Amino acid sequence: MTNEPSGPDVAYVSAPDIAAEIEWIARHAYTPPTDASAVREFRLREAAALDRIALQEEAARPSEVAAESIATAVQAAESLATYDAKHGTLTYRGAELAGAEDFRAYVREEYRAWRHARAS
Repeated sequence: MTNEPSGPDVAYVSAPDIAAEIEWIARHAYTPPTDASAVREFRLREAAALDRIALQEEAARPSEVAAESIATAVQAAESLATYDAKHGTLTYRGAELAGAEDFRAYVREEYRAWRHARAS
């Protein structure tokens, strides 16, 4: 996890269209990756796409309507953090993230770092 918090506008600035990400996720869900970096990429991209969908729902709909999208995004973010903790890419402190927004912020930071590394 990076030291600089990334808001969604920073984390997802160069992200592909959500529909393209969903297509990529669906394509790779049928043939799950076996290589550790590919597994993490899949989990990260899935969590980021779900976070982006939840962000759109939060902005456009009442909170009770957006609640399901938010819960799904949090679940995917927690899953990514758990995976990272088990595979040594997240510190024990990071694995103890307290709340839903912490997990979603973790996804944003990791996505930003991943996109930056791919661009380099």
